[in-house]
Amino acid sequence: INGFLTNLAGQKIMIAGFNGYIGTELVYQLELNNIPYTGIDKTPSSEKNCLCFNLTDRKQVIDIISTEKPDYFFHMATHSALAYKNDFLNVFHEDMAALHNIISGLKKSNNTRLIYFSSSYVYSGLNSTKNVNEKTILTPAHNFGLAKLFFEQMILRVYSDSVIFRLSSVFGKGKYLHPNVIEVMAQEAMNDKLLTIWGKGLRKMQYIFLEDVVKYMIKAPELQSGIYNLGGKNYDTVLATANHIAEHFGVKTKILAEKKEGETLPPMNNSKIIE
Repeated sequence: INGFLTNLAGQKIMIAGFNGYIGTELVYQLELNNIPYTGIDKTPSSEKNCLCFNLTDRKQVIDIISTEKPDYFFHMATHSALAYKNDFLNVFHEDMAALHNIISGLKKSNNTRLIYFSSSYVYSGLNSTKNVNEKTILTPAHNFGLAKLFFEQMILRVYSDSVIFRLSSVFGKGKYLHPNVIEVMAQEAMNDKLLTIWGKGLRKMQYIFLEDVVKYMIKAPELQSGIYNLGGKNYDTVLATANHIAEHFGVKTKILAEKKEGETLPPMNNSKIIE
């Protein structure tokens, strides 16, 4: 990743959600290369350059952005798909308030680029046998996808200097706070010497490696404003992925036919980000 970081050298960087799965990897890469940053998270941290407060605190958000005047603001501090499934109204309200406050602060700053993480869930409800791209007409069936689509459109309308990544399922060693399919499978294989598969394992998923996510985040200064699918080439069934992991650890798999499988999202075309 080192060669990519020239984009951010000498720039003022602010990271909301620095204590999460992707945030900690970005912070790790920045610290390896002695690139300073300011982090914001609602969970405490011992880092001196990290602030602990909730982004719903409007005054604090606007004050810190106005004071720091960052060149780049990475916003990863949002709720998970599971949270949106279980408590749509409240988590949407919190994420909406946070984004409103951030954009209000950025409008008072000068020439800050916003890098925001959306999700492949915006494609939920579409035919999973057909590839989708950034121009596909969307009708999200999942609460998470509906919220993310709304946030995308709001950002594009009111803050044009933004790069939005529609993220697929991320894997890789790191500090994950929410269920991570490949990590969970690997841990089960190591701890239980068995790997269980829900339903028939026919759900298909698209993956991207954590370090690759950070590489593209770091390239954000070079990208034109707009939306980019961020997913790897791998689009496999849960069964195929589980068999691969089970073989690696030398364990057996077990089908749990009574368990309901998750939703299959259509494969995202990633040619725009590659180009």
